[in-house]
Amino acid sequence: MTDIYLITGFLGAGKTTLMKNLLQVFNCSKTAVVVNEFGQEGVDGTILKKEGMVIEEIVDGSIFCVCRSDKFIETILKTEELDVDYLIVESSGLADPFGMQEVMGIVNKLSPDKFHYSGSICVVDVKNFSKINGLAPAVGQQVQCADLLLINKIDISTPDEVQKVEDTLRGLNAFAPIIKTSFAHIPDNEQIHTLQWRQPDMKGILLKKTVGISKFTLKFDSVPIDQLTDWLKEWSGKAYRVKGFCGQYFVQAVQDELSVSEFHDKKKGDFLVVLAPAGDALKEKISRSWFKRFKTEIKLDYQ
Repeated sequence: MTDIYLITGFLGAGKTTLMKNLLQVFNCSKTAVVVNEFGQEGVDGTILKKEGMVIEEIVDGSIFCVCRSDKFIETILKTEELDVDYLIVESSGLADPFGMQEVMGIVNKLSPDKFHYSGSICVVDVKNFSKINGLAPAVGQQVQCADLLLINKIDISTPDEVQKVEDTLRGLNAFAPIIKTSFAHIPDNEQIHTLQWRQPDMKGILLKKTVGISKFTLKFDSVPIDQLTDWLKEWSGKAYRVKGFCGQYFVQAVQDELSVSEFHDKKKGDFLVVLAPAGDALKEKISRSWFKRFKTEIKLDYQ
C-alpha cells in the first residue's frame, strides 16, 4: 500500500523545502513526487528534479479543480505500477485542499486497498501570513484542512510574530499539532510517520475555478541579474508570488522578500511566473517598467 502525503501552504511558505526534507526522511524507501503548479511553466518540479527523484508535474491549474483533477487521479493510480512506498504531493499555493476527500474517494473506488491517505502538512510563513490571511481564501482553507501545521521561518521572526501566528492558527484549526520550524525542518521523523488524517468525513468538492487570481508568464532574453532584481523590486510587492529563472539563477519573490540563488541545471529559457490579484493594472505596470529600464518589449503569456 502506498502512503500519500499532501503538502500545502501559500505561495513562498517553504513547501518545496519541506519536500526536499521529506525525501530525506523517506530515503530508504521508494518515493514518488507530484508537483502541482498553478501556472503553465513548472518551477518547483525543475528544482526537485535536481534531487534525482521520480516526479510528475501537473501545471496550469489546481489539482483540486475539475480542470486538472482527472490528471491528478490518473497520476496517483499510475504510481501503483511503480510500486512506491510513499507518494508526496505538493499542491499549488492557491489550492483549496478540501477536494482531497473526493479525490481519494474516486481513487479508492478505482483501485481498492492500494492507497492510504496519511493527511496534509500545511506550511505557514510567519513573515507573510498576517498580510495574506483574509486576502486569499486558500490560506484559511489550507490551515483548516491540515493534519499537521508548520510555523516556518522562525529564525527570521520575533517571538511575538510567532505567537500571533500560532494564536490565529489555533482559531482556524484547534486539533492539528503545531511545530515551529526553520527551513521547514521537522526535528522528529516520527511525527511524519505517525501522521493521521483527522478529518475523513470533511466536506469538500472539486472546484470549477480559482477566483480572484491572475496568472501569467513573463518571457525575456537574459539580462544582468542585478538589473533584474532591481526591476523586480519596483513591483513584486504587488504580486502574491514571482518565481522563475534568469541565466544561471533561480529567482523568487514573496511580497517584499526577494531571493536569488545559483541554479545550473535549468534547460528552459528565461522566464518568471507571476501570480497576482485579478486585473490588468499590474501587467501594465510590468510592461511599462520593463520597457523603460531595458528598452525592449517583454512577452506576457496570459493564462
